[in-house]
This record gives sequence, C-alpha cells and structure tokens, in this order.
Amino acid sequence: MPRKIEKDAALEHALTLFWDHGYRGTSMDMLTSTLGVEKPSIYASFGSKQALYLAALAQYRSWLIGWVQRSLRDAPSARAGIDRTVRLMMARSSRKSRKGCFATNSALELADHDPLVLKEVRTTFAQLVAVFVTAVQAAQADGDVRSDRAPQLLAQLLVNAIEGARIMEKSRAVNGHGAAMADLILCLLDRH
Repeated sequence: MPRKIEKDAALEHALTLFWDHGYRGTSMDMLTSTLGVEKPSIYASFGSKQALYLAALAQYRSWLIGWVQRSLRDAPSARAGIDRTVRLMMARSSRKSRKGCFATNSALELADHDPLVLKEVRTTFAQLVAVFVTAVQAAQADGDVRSDRAPQLLAQLLVNAIEGARIMEKSRAVNGHGAAMADLILCLLDRH
C-alpha cells in the first residue's frame, strides 16, 4: 500500500525541484527521493507528474500573489508600495534563491505545448496585474501616479518589466543595471 503523502509539504518540495530543474529536468526518481515516497504514493495523491506540476504552479501563484499584496499593503502609501515591490521583484536574486519567476519559467518551457500550464500561467499573470491595478488606482487617487494612462496599462507595464527582469536573470544575462532599470520603469508612473 502506498505511503500517504502530506500534500502541502510534498507540493513545497516538488515546487523547489521543478523551479530548479524545470518540468522536463525533474524525473520521477528525483521526486520520489525528495518527497521520501514511492511512485504509487505520488500517483495516488496527485494522479500524474503533470498534475503534481500544475498543483505546484498553483501553489506558487497563491504564494506570489499573497506576497505582492502584503508588500503593497504594508507600505506607507500606495506609491511607496508600488516602488518597493517593483524594486524587490526586479532586484537580482541571491545565489541561493531560485532563479527567475516559476510562472515565467513554466511559460517558457511548457506553455506552447501544454494548454493546462498555459491556463495556469495566464491566471497567475492576470492576478498579478490585477493586484498592481488596484495599487495604481490608489496611487492615482492620491495624486502620486500619472492619471493620463489607464491603471490596467500601467500595471501591465510593471508586470512586463518585472517578468522581463526575471527572464534576464534566468538566462544569466543580468548586467548589474537592475536598480537603474527599476528606477526607469518607475519614473514612467510619475505625474507630468
């Protein structure tokens, strides 16, 4: 009888493996070794490697959106929250942290061939843009962000810049200009 898996812990470990090695680079043997269970336990709990990957991607989305919401909310103003959050998300990660955004990595590796991954990635980015739309609207109401552009457009610009920075980091093409790039992107929000 397969050993029962503690799903939250399993998802956390699987997410780490998938983030570090990608879907194709993570074998079932790696998963069973890291999770400390046999293949039948994984199949009984998740159904397939793909289903485990999708569950890990959904868990990442939940974590990411929660982190961004807290980062924006805990700032002294909406604009300060936007500035801090964008700078943190565009900053080069330490060597010990995961490289790139897991959703972006998933899009680059699988979205062209897996409609379920594409759907999850789209949901992640739509929610991320929506969180930034709310922050931009609040900053516009405070008079701290330009009001001649739609909040949706400005939020999409921020997410595009953040995810572009994550791709550059993943490709190891980072040139040390992350802070200057964040400054440039954020000045596009300034009132004219």
